Amino acid sequence: MSVVDTLPLVQQYLSQYGITTYLILGSIGLFLNIAYFTQPAYRDKSFSLYIVAMSICGLLGLYISTVPIIYALHNPDPLTYNAFFCAIQFYLRHSFNELLRTFFVLACADRYASSSTQA
Repeated sequence: MSVVDTLPLVQQYLSQYGITTYLILGSIGLFLNIAYFTQPAYRDKSFSLYIVAMSICGLLGLYISTVPIIYALHNPDPLTYNAFFCAIQFYLRHSFNELLRTFFVLACADRYASSSTQA
């Protein structure tokens, strides 16, 4: 086998195991964020609401981004033959990722405002 013949196989294995690992570790981290910042000690803090919302958006964006790729490894890729699914997946993926960034900025602004002596 030449290098050109093995590259698609390497790409498939990297997609299958790399993206699955990314999905599992990302899910664990985001679920731990949600579990940690919903504890009673943090529930009354305003920034924890932003971090929980950021983690939920991260979970949704993670699953919307990676599950179709993992599904397409063993089944026909719905993104290639269904234009509506492709458009919805693209829109939702970018919307949740943008919301994640927005909540991060709001959490930073909240921490700045709460620590400011002039507020």
